[in-house]
Amino acid sequence: MSKRAETAAVVLGFAVLAVAATWPLARVVANHLPSDLGDPLLTAWTLGWDADRMRRGLAGLWDAPSYFPYRHTLLYSDHLLGIAVFTAPLQWLTRNPVLAYNAAFLASFVLAGGGMYVLARELTGRRDAAFVAGVIFATQPFRASHYSHLQWLVTGWLPLCLWTLHRYFSTGRPRWLLGAAACYLLQALTASYFTYYALVPMLTVAAVEWRRARRPIGRVLRDAVVPAVLVLAVLLPVVRGYSDLRSASGLRRSSQDVVDYSADVGDYLSASPQLRLWGGLGSGRGEHELFPGFAALLLGAVGIAAGANRRAVLLYAGVLAVAFLLSLGPAPTAWGHALGVPGPYAALLRVVPGLDGLRAPARLAVGVQVALAVLAAFGTAWLFDRVPARRRSFGVAVLAGVVAAEGWAAPLRVAAFEPRGDSSERAAYEYLRSLPSGAVMELPTSVDFVDPEFRYQYMTLVHQKRVVNGHSGYVTPLIQWLGGGHSPFREIDRQSDAVDMLRGFGVRYLVIHKGLYTDTGLADALLAVVEREPAQVIAHRSFGDITVAVLAPYTLPAVPPGLSEIAASSIRATASRQDDRLAALFDGDVDSRWLSGVPQRGDEWVQLDLGAPRDVRVLRLRTGVRSFGDYPRDLSVESIEGETTRTLFRGSPLPHFVRGLLADPDYPWIDIVLPENHARTLRLRQLGTSRTFFWSIHELRLLERI
Repeated sequence: MSKRAETAAVVLGFAVLAVAATWPLARVVANHLPSDLGDPLLTAWTLGWDADRMRRGLAGLWDAPSYFPYRHTLLYSDHLLGIAVFTAPLQWLTRNPVLAYNAAFLASFVLAGGGMYVLARELTGRRDAAFVAGVIFATQPFRASHYSHLQWLVTGWLPLCLWTLHRYFSTGRPRWLLGAAACYLLQALTASYFTYYALVPMLTVAAVEWRRARRPIGRVLRDAVVPAVLVLAVLLPVVRGYSDLRSASGLRRSSQDVVDYSADVGDYLSASPQLRLWGGLGSGRGEHELFPGFAALLLGAVGIAAGANRRAVLLYAGVLAVAFLLSLGPAPTAWGHALGVPGPYAALLRVVPGLDGLRAPARLAVGVQVALAVLAAFGTAWLFDRVPARRRSFGVAVLAGVVAAEGWAAPLRVAAFEPRGDSSERAAYEYLRSLPSGAVMELPTSVDFVDPEFRYQYMTLVHQKRVVNGHSGYVTPLIQWLGGGHSPFREIDRQSDAVDMLRGFGVRYLVIHKGLYTDTGLADALLAVVEREPAQVIAHRSFGDITVAVLAPYTLPAVPPGLSEIAASSIRATASRQDDRLAALFDGDVDSRWLSGVPQRGDEWVQLDLGAPRDVRVLRLRTGVRSFGDYPRDLSVESIEGETTRTLFRGSPLPHFVRGLLADPDYPWIDIVLPENHARTLRLRQLGTSRTFFWSIHELRLLERI
């Protein structure tokens, strides 16, 4: 068989396998997504955004249209450029992100199987064993647990990395090292995890092969210069983007996250419940379903025991062992019991920059699976050497069928999704697209039920405006608050204040999906604001149960420069309640606080005697995460100037709170700018009501103009 015919046969064979393994997806590729409308919709949106930016020379790539007003939000998750470089042309041609996603999903099986076929063919010299190894890697049970994570299906570049390394050390030709760099880049640009995790098998193979080939280290280093420059040139902007985001936003995984998402020894005998054959094996879920299949385990064991090509077998047994140990994370466990010794991953966390940004060491299981497929190829070769030549084709079919059956989750669960929305959505979003540029907020939103957030985020590809909404690897403090229990959108009598708040941080458009509300009273109250408050809403149109509202512009007054803080020692405070806690207002401890002690009733006050007339221009009230619901529902700031009482501010402080939240997500200041005054006394009155929330102030500061 010629190389061209062999290539065509391998591609065709794995393409047929991909269609069969994922049926009925091939029948509905234009308007259905595999698994669900969560992560697949996020990935389809990411690929669509990448394609849009590629047409513009990658300008503004990191500033994806989610999580307004935050920057560089594409980096809250994988950027997927390693996939988008192939799907973008299809996206441009069809304008269908769902179809582009499904093309990549199906191609991932071909790439995984074909990539492993090439590696196993190189190491065993046999097509039959290589094909079985390819089927193992393309249909392993692990993949069924990640049908909603495209980047963890596109793993075929990793065996190709190893193949090119073997070719370099066997031929000495630098072009193979350049090929290894290209394959590594494509794998690293597919999922950021692979920037680190792909190096585990690559460095192991390179070290052993260099020692075997006895190639002068100076020559190897010279050959590596151009590939290294290529890798650095491509990855440095990406690494810098993630690094800058971490520095600016403090985004990183907690040590407990890393432990929780590490593999347990028992996870390698735990399988997805979706599997027809092994569903329910073990007790793992998601990241902890690492079962590679009994056929792969048995063939791998035969490969190790058989003794053929001992050097390669020992090499890949070593790769398997290293990847397995690292996958157990910093505190290894076996069937839920701590082993009592730190894992090697703990040492890497201390010395490798950025590794603490990766949540799931269990994903190092991909290295285990690559090595196991190679070892299974040697086991298959040993078995077929003992089978008459005329029966080997039948043997290949039987082994491939058994392996594929172990990873079979058919019929694949698919979820319907129209790429441009259903009829009412399409009309609403086309209308929104026709409006001038501006940020959008879609409601309802919730951190407990995030499915609509994936949809809102995806629809930015249709209306082409930024949204406050979104869901990704990280969630912004703003959307956590807006979708949580402290949100003003959860209070039926605060909808007007909530709209005012949106205007305060630059939201221009509000999209209300009445049909998605579980509490229709909240939806009706919000729609009443849209229909009856022209000072806030200057236009609105309805499309079925979707309403698009155009909000009036509103700019919060900025804190004037050149102000001085009034010393706390010159302020004497009294309050309607909890006088004994007033010292907490000025103690510099952000975790202590004054609070009303009872839910807001509308009669609470705090009075500040300044000792002499002062021109107080800014009232600064600090709050904290645990008190985010304790903002005053209706705040009045009054100055007492001689015999005259003057109202300096009256209304909701929500817009000011959000300005502070964007600056400090843990302990935001509520800065209220006041007009010129000569206050000897300031009185803060809380005039609103809340059924559950107190009025709390963690710190209080007054800034004056001298």
